[in-house]
Amino acid sequence: MAELLRNAWMGWRDYTGDGKLAALLLAVLVFLWLTRRWKRQGVLVLYTSVAVFCCILPFSAVFLMLYQTKFYDYEWIWSIVPLTVIIAYGIAVFWTEYCGEYKNGGWRKSVPLNIFLLTVILLCANPGRNLADGIDKAEERQYAQAVLKQLATTLPEDYICLWAPREIMEYARETDSMFRLPYGRNMWDASLNAYAYDVYDEGTGLLYQWMMQAEAAGEEYTEADSGEKTITVEEAAAYAMEAGVNCVLLPGNVEAEVINRMEKALGAEVQSLEGYYMLICQE
Repeated sequence: MAELLRNAWMGWRDYTGDGKLAALLLAVLVFLWLTRRWKRQGVLVLYTSVAVFCCILPFSAVFLMLYQTKFYDYEWIWSIVPLTVIIAYGIAVFWTEYCGEYKNGGWRKSVPLNIFLLTVILLCANPGRNLADGIDKAEERQYAQAVLKQLATTLPEDYICLWAPREIMEYARETDSMFRLPYGRNMWDASLNAYAYDVYDEGTGLLYQWMMQAEAAGEEYTEADSGEKTITVEEAAAYAMEAGVNCVLLPGNVEAEVINRMEKALGAEVQSLEGYYMLICQE
């Protein structure tokens, strides 16, 4: 229970850190209740108030998180809150209340208030952070696609079963349909498995863990280092070939010993490719 409560609290911090729309929603609800304007849409405002209370209060938030299953993070429980609708309604009521007197020819006097409302909405949405995240994601996609396109022109095969770091595999299928993967995004994004009953076998899971560890540290971890079950380079190569992999991309910071062992295990010769080590598996 303590862990669930901690997850709920950390989820609330992350949710409010991505933007302040939750604060704007609370301000709108306070305005509607204190001015008694909530009566015009009593059911909507009452439901929203109860839903917000349940999402913020840790104990009720834990219940909602358990109800939606562990495939979803805390932020998803806010889908029960009509956030956009109630904010729009509250702003409309506020604007009607304080700008209605300017509607008969005095609209210029309402311009400062309109600018103020637009500024509040933009600042609460935190567009700067979202824009920065979008730029970083676009740069990551562009770099990955450049690597994948060069890889596609290097290999003559009709299809490539690629095992690579996550930032490359994430964009492989959208770059070219010739790429096949031993595992997909649902390996690292558990929410994609919410309505699926199929799971990866242990070998595929260990394959993913090995690549993540190699990418993070550039060296072979032991079970004591990572706290998770790990496999050797030779075992990783065997699992990869069993999954049909015929092309391996390793991070550029992998140690030379790991590269040499992977070469021997795959019977391949390493090549450099845009900051990665490429190995083509032999038939």
